Amino acid sequence: MKRIILTIGAALAMAGAMAQTSFDRDMGGLLMDRDVMTPADLFSLSQTQFNFGTARAMAMAGAFTSLGADASSLAINPAGLGMYRRNELTFTPMITFGRSTTPGAAAYGKNSNSRFAFSNFSVAVNLVNKPRGMVSLTMGFGYNRIADFNYNYGCRRDGQAGTVADVFARQLAWNGFTRNSFYDNKGEWNLYDIDPEFWNAALAYRAYMIDDPNRNGDWSPTWIGNGADIGHFTEVKSRGAAGEYTLAFGANIENKFYFGLSLGIQDIHQKLYIDYGEEYRYADPSETHPYGVDPSLDYQLLYARLNQAAITRGVGFNFKIGAVWRPTKGLRIGAAFHTPTVYSLDREYQSSAAGMAFANRNTDPDVRPDDRGYISSGTDGMTSPLLVEKQPDGWNFTSPARALFGVSYTFGERAIVSADYERDWYNGIRLHGNPLGSNYKSTCNDTFRNRFKGSNTVRVGAEWKVSPALALRAGWGYSGSMLRDDNTVLSQPAVKKTVYYGAGVGFALSRYCSLDLAYQYMNHTTTDYYLFYVSEKFEQPDGSVETKFSESSVYSTKFARHNVALTVAFRF
Repeated sequence: MKRIILTIGAALAMAGAMAQTSFDRDMGGLLMDRDVMTPADLFSLSQTQFNFGTARAMAMAGAFTSLGADASSLAINPAGLGMYRRNELTFTPMITFGRSTTPGAAAYGKNSNSRFAFSNFSVAVNLVNKPRGMVSLTMGFGYNRIADFNYNYGCRRDGQAGTVADVFARQLAWNGFTRNSFYDNKGEWNLYDIDPEFWNAALAYRAYMIDDPNRNGDWSPTWIGNGADIGHFTEVKSRGAAGEYTLAFGANIENKFYFGLSLGIQDIHQKLYIDYGEEYRYADPSETHPYGVDPSLDYQLLYARLNQAAITRGVGFNFKIGAVWRPTKGLRIGAAFHTPTVYSLDREYQSSAAGMAFANRNTDPDVRPDDRGYISSGTDGMTSPLLVEKQPDGWNFTSPARALFGVSYTFGERAIVSADYERDWYNGIRLHGNPLGSNYKSTCNDTFRNRFKGSNTVRVGAEWKVSPALALRAGWGYSGSMLRDDNTVLSQPAVKKTVYYGAGVGFALSRYCSLDLAYQYMNHTTTDYYLFYVSEKFEQPDGSVETKFSESSVYSTKFARHNVALTVAFRF
């Protein structure tokens, strides 16, 4: 089974210790390294789509590289602005209904959500309009939604043997922590002097998941029995979107050649919440002990919870250049190139944990069960401080360059057929400035060079005018994988394939106003991923290698989205 460490903060932190030992250590998963921007985060933020925008473009799956005179040209191919002969004002509200499924696991939490947003608003101003030479020159300014980060997914699996406590125990042991590391000179609990990378492991100690009973760094989940039937509960919620504000110019030369150039400023905002829990059940449950009893344990952990939140916000900018050639009246051939988007992002992080245990035998004077024998970590002092990056632009990276090619044919005034091909070079994503330094940058960039590749996207759309006042539209699109090995199990989920279908209707209400309605279905398939895993290899005196590991099951999540959009356009 293959693993790629896309959550690599812990691996870098262990580099010094690894140089002095013969151990081969590995850890990662969805629950790990949420305090930093991982390669998987950079990749997910780079996954922009052009099947949003106006309702007309959404219905036709965004196959608009060679088509024009539509506000979506701002985001796809600015040469399409050259086809405007009048001014236009558009706005597009959209409602999204999303649902997720995780095959092989029971549903947990809320696996659906609905959101209202604006998919597009724009204005196109025709600056030049004459019969010969430069027939028209149009300036456009507007906003197009290019990525949706609104989703929920959650799952539950019982009968598990692995626990995330094993990961936290090894993390603290590898980095030289003892129980004394978490207390100041007065014996007070102090998290502020600990690097955020280790907050969750420290909180796992506070939630009774792990302990260092001899205060020598020999961490282990002493309150969890070897025979425990462990249940894993995971719920992930994400809120936010990426949108692009564009200033563009498009020119029309003799109704044969169209050229365009644009400056795009992207706005990114995402709030990510990961709530995780474990339950520990033993044999012979009773009314008094519903979780059962492990008589070998002095203190028996019943359940534990870990909650994390990360907020990412920032901006990016790019340039687009495009052209369309019209060799015959009906045929259009278009191409566009999008430079990599240069992003500057800030990140905030917070985590908390809690646990409930039962004292079978109260042997530790520092542990104070209640009258019934229960021990609760509660919430007092459990919430970690909010981390705000000190640098104003803490994380800088560039997204893939993109090349788009399109061809379309117009059958008089009655029908249009359009097809697009897009190539995105995800192996060209590069991390630049970051709070962790050059080693982290090199590791991230090597991940993209060696594990990712360019992806291919195909979009096809059609429009049929039933009458001058009524148009019917449909479209289909497919985005393929960007991984060199499509069977790779990642340490956290990433969308590797997307299929979308669109349908819509357009009404020409008058010469000056039109109304377009679109429905779009999108299906995303993620890579396989772990919630957590940890492994450690030991070289034995006889030269053999012993491997100790703990891991969750492997998961894969599918997302389905239903988008409904309405565009109102005014021409003047």
